[in-house]
Amino acid sequence: MRPDLIVKNRKLNRLLGVAGVILSCVMFFLAFWNIGWLYRLVGLCAIIYYLVDIEQGLEESHAITRSVRIILIVIGVLYMGLSMVCVFVNVDVLLRIFGLTGAGYLGFKSYQLVRSGIFNKKLKLADSLIAVILSVFPAILLIIYAFWYFWLILLAFTLLYNLVHLIVRIKIERGPTNREL
Repeated sequence: MRPDLIVKNRKLNRLLGVAGVILSCVMFFLAFWNIGWLYRLVGLCAIIYYLVDIEQGLEESHAITRSVRIILIVIGVLYMGLSMVCVFVNVDVLLRIFGLTGAGYLGFKSYQLVRSGIFNKKLKLADSLIAVILSVFPAILLIIYAFWYFWLILLAFTLLYNLVHLIVRIKIERGPTNREL
């Protein structure tokens, strides 16, 4: 994160740090009490992390305005609220929500890797949303028609993304530009 955004978001960083410590303590307690609740909380934390990381990536690139940021935050809060309800009501739906969020996050991170890593350009909001939609739409179809294949394909794409990210990162850090990714 850029230093000016760290100073700007100091209160947010403190709040997220405190929330992280509290969630870590709760997760430690749940690991000894009931492993099922631990899985649910890990899934919920991953959903929250994905949404926050996407918003911060767009903010760092100055791709969103204040009103668009508020809209993204409202949508994210509603999505997190639905996820929290699913933690207590239906774990199967939480699993599907987690998968959809993971697919969208993977699409965004792939776009971010190509745009800022390879081409060294700032992110664009419309392209970011298209990348998320193009990754979530096939995921929805796979969840509807072949749930087990969805997880295998998501795992394969995640491994492929990690491999490409490693290659691009090594190329950028050892290349003539000597910048970090």
